[in-house]
Amino acid sequence: MAVLPPPPWSTGKGFILPSVIATEIARVLSDRIVFLELAPGSRILEEEVGASFGVSRSPIREVFRMLEADGLVIRAARRGVSVTPMSRRDLDEVYACRVGLEGLAAAEAARHIDSEGRKRVEELLAGMKAAFKTRDVPTFFQNNVAFTRAIHAASQNQTLIRIAAGIEKQALRYRYLAHLQSREMLSMTLEGHSGVGEAVLAGEAPVARRRAEQLMRRAHGVIARALAASAYALPGDAGSSDLGKL
Repeated sequence: MAVLPPPPWSTGKGFILPSVIATEIARVLSDRIVFLELAPGSRILEEEVGASFGVSRSPIREVFRMLEADGLVIRAARRGVSVTPMSRRDLDEVYACRVGLEGLAAAEAARHIDSEGRKRVEELLAGMKAAFKTRDVPTFFQNNVAFTRAIHAASQNQTLIRIAAGIEKQALRYRYLAHLQSREMLSMTLEGHSGVGEAVLAGEAPVARRRAEQLMRRAHGVIARALAASAYALPGDAGSSDLGKL
């Protein structure tokens, strides 16, 4: 029986699968959306993206499907692709999910965190405190996001990590907007994460859950006010939920 030659992608000689190309382009566009370089509601033209990255239409269409699945873009017949608008309703829905998920993640982290996770949590809290003192918003935001992900990882619950990651992608640009516009967002986040981190490191699962849920509710309120005061607020857009009492 004849032996077939190995497929070209198995040789490691420069061949890149389209899905790998699409994943990398999606990562870059996702960052641009999160950091508001691509404004909510703005159109994203297939031809321009293809020309920018030097690729054909096929991987770009895959990129758009990936971004749509993450809730970052919307596609409409004869209107193409545009960045998903930022709305109070979307914010309410995202944070209604985050309250429960982040509370569960903190509780599970308190039960299962290992030595490596402890070191990571302590490092990120220190990084946030240093960035807060120097008013370094980009670094503070990076440490904030990394802290949330470190708590997820410390939970050692892979299903929770996967679900929380999907919700986080939709929450990130709301969080970033509030970090840019509100000093309150930074002080509240530092206080909240410090409390969550303290409970997680002490192994106090109920306390960690309660503090994480409270932080999500408080963050929702601050972000809602920042959104309403921003250029991205939709006319007549008003929320219908305060996510419960603190």
